Amino acid sequence: MQKKAFSLVEVMIALIFLSFAFLPIYNLFRFGSQGTVNNVYEVTGTNYASDLVNFVRDLRFYQIEQAGGKSDKIKLNNDSEIKAFFEKIGLTAPPPTEKPFARRLELTRFKGRDTRGPLGLVGWLSDLIHQRRSVPNYLISVTVTFPRTTGAGNDDVTLFSMVVE
Repeated sequence: MQKKAFSLVEVMIALIFLSFAFLPIYNLFRFGSQGTVNNVYEVTGTNYASDLVNFVRDLRFYQIEQAGGKSDKIKLNNDSEIKAFFEKIGLTAPPPTEKPFARRLELTRFKGRDTRGPLGLVGWLSDLIHQRRSVPNYLISVTVTFPRTTGAGNDDVTLFSMVVE
């Protein structure tokens, strides 16, 4: 009585074909988990940025000028500078970010005038005719930076808002 079986060569060839078949599935899981980690970083970065935007949006125009002077652009490059900015006003800064996140705050002052035409005359006339008065304000820009999950460089989230006099 003779038994039928597979030879070792046939088994090895079958295993090679199976390994090639499972390679795309392995890559799907690998890239899927990297995407999940990146999404968690993006959500956390957005929360850090939103937290700071809400803190700054509650400030009054004169408080920003008190802490930053009459400068048209205030750049705070890290959480320690942001904390010092809030301390000048006499307020508690939002909690700092945790590693690997880094946060930046920029406040850009706008005069709120129409400056069209030569020397701004067309805009001035337009404001006069339409009885618009200029309203100084600050554009708030908060950027939170975090590493990419692929390990190649950084990614960031930026949120904007306004503070009006």
